[in-house]
Amino acid sequence: MNNNEFEAKVRHRVIKFPAVDGLSLLELSTIVGQVEKKMDKVEKNLEIVDSSKIAIVAAYEFAVELYNLRQQSETNRAADSKKVEDMISQLEKSVVNE
Repeated sequence: MNNNEFEAKVRHRVIKFPAVDGLSLLELSTIVGQVEKKMDKVEKNLEIVDSSKIAIVAAYEFAVELYNLRQQSETNRAADSKKVEDMISQLEKSVVNE
């Protein structure tokens, strides 16, 4: 194992994961824990026994969550930009009226 990898146990299997710049081993382990939790949830809720199908559905659910967060972030960014533009406009009017 090199410095660009770390090992974690997922569903009773030791797997080598690529390290991520800026994240500690504790943070990476937390992420792996979230993956395992999601896989357990998929297995329980959908009664799937095939590990690869469980992993694919879990990945899909994470992708949906990521998509929704990105959409929400874009919406918030647009709303924030509009607020800033409105504030600038009000300040410009205030300066002109003085």
